[in-house]
Amino acid sequence: MLEITNVSKAFFPHTANERVALRDVSLNLDAGDFVTIIGSNGAGKSTLLNVVAGRYHADLGSVSIDGHTVTQLPDYKVARYVGRVFQDPMAGTAPHLTIEENLAIAYGRSHGFGLRLGVTRSARRRFREELAILDQGLEDRLTARVGLLSGGQRQALSLVMATFTKPKILLLDEHTAALDPHRAEVITHLTQAIVEREHLTTLMVTHNMEQALQLGNRLVMMHEGRIIFELAGEDKKKATVADLMERFGDAASQLSDRTLLG
Repeated sequence: MLEITNVSKAFFPHTANERVALRDVSLNLDAGDFVTIIGSNGAGKSTLLNVVAGRYHADLGSVSIDGHTVTQLPDYKVARYVGRVFQDPMAGTAPHLTIEENLAIAYGRSHGFGLRLGVTRSARRRFREELAILDQGLEDRLTARVGLLSGGQRQALSLVMATFTKPKILLLDEHTAALDPHRAEVITHLTQAIVEREHLTTLMVTHNMEQALQLGNRLVMMHEGRIIFELAGEDKKKATVADLMERFGDAASQLSDRTLLG
């Protein structure tokens, strides 16, 4: 479903400010996989999501979604395959538009229609059904401007906008990090429920190791632009935060030793 093959990405290449964000990264997701990505600041987690989404283009390597090579496509073309929720609740919605207008744009974008504000009766019924799942009363506020919603409500709406068209890949970029603990927990449970219900193939970046262990069937840790280890299946289910910290220390140390010896 998602094939990331030998991808490298550098910013300000061939200058004194060159920063290599991704180094020969390969990662494959089968249909229905839910992979959480953890790592320190600057590890390359968000850059990897941006490369998949088409916001950044890889310098080397390739990205394929559902058999379609998207490596050099602009983000607006990749959008027909991808749903995304950002860290900032303000980023995924248009605050000056209503809830139903935001949903209409999300639907149009995924189907290649561009900006489309018209809302039909059948579309409005579909929007109500999708919003009712959130159990936050948004289905009764379709004509309310999104800017009036709380951060948690906006992030819940962003989650629906990213998933109700069943994208080939769902990208979650620390989508609970800007919320208070209670709202973060609500969005985490909603994420799990929606992904499982729609059988969505998902790639999620998080700094929260407990969340990374709780969600998904696979876990990947990145460091200095590389994937340094992965857990899956029973190994992931049995792992603890302490185990992750120990594995990170061992893997990072080995990577540093190889760099020095090289």
